[in-house]
Amino acid sequence: MKLVQLQDNSQETLKNTLTTQRLILKRVTPEDYAIYQQILSDKELSKYLPKGRAYTPKEINFHFNNRLQHWQKYGFGSYVIFAKDNPTLAIGYVGVEVCPNPNYSDIRYAMLPQAQGKGYVFEASQKMLSATFILGKHQKIFGVSLANNHASVHLLKKLGMQPETINPYDEESDKDGLDKELVVFSINKIEK
Repeated sequence: MKLVQLQDNSQETLKNTLTTQRLILKRVTPEDYAIYQQILSDKELSKYLPKGRAYTPKEINFHFNNRLQHWQKYGFGSYVIFAKDNPTLAIGYVGVEVCPNPNYSDIRYAMLPQAQGKGYVFEASQKMLSATFILGKHQKIFGVSLANNHASVHLLKKLGMQPETINPYDEESDKDGLDKELVVFSINKIEK
């Protein structure tokens, strides 16, 4: 099955700021480098990310610049998460981005340890999925996790995602030897 083809430099974009009951989600900007550096350079936080280890400064720069460029190319992407009760302190990120196979997009998220266990990732991810589907560029969004990241697998299921046979990271996972470790889920847009 082929999803709605994403168009480069689309006129339609997500809003710069999204809100939930407890959170403010702000479109990633160059000023948000610190939260990405904090998460990606942390040994514990990065062990479930694609590299499976802390990122080098060069890798962090590359990853962060890709987040910024994704917005310019597709009109949607990642947001930095802030709690409404402390709106100047970034606590994580969430976003839907195009996978290495450009026919698919998946949800991505990470949260600092002090903000974990409060339901923030679930709340932010629900908002992200909803806003992305409303944009109209997707009929399906994937969620991919390492099988041993039990918290992430639980979150994807809690979001209503179902097991998926398509792996939007096929080429990447084969190259990195992760293909047997990944679990893939997806959720379809609900037509009203």
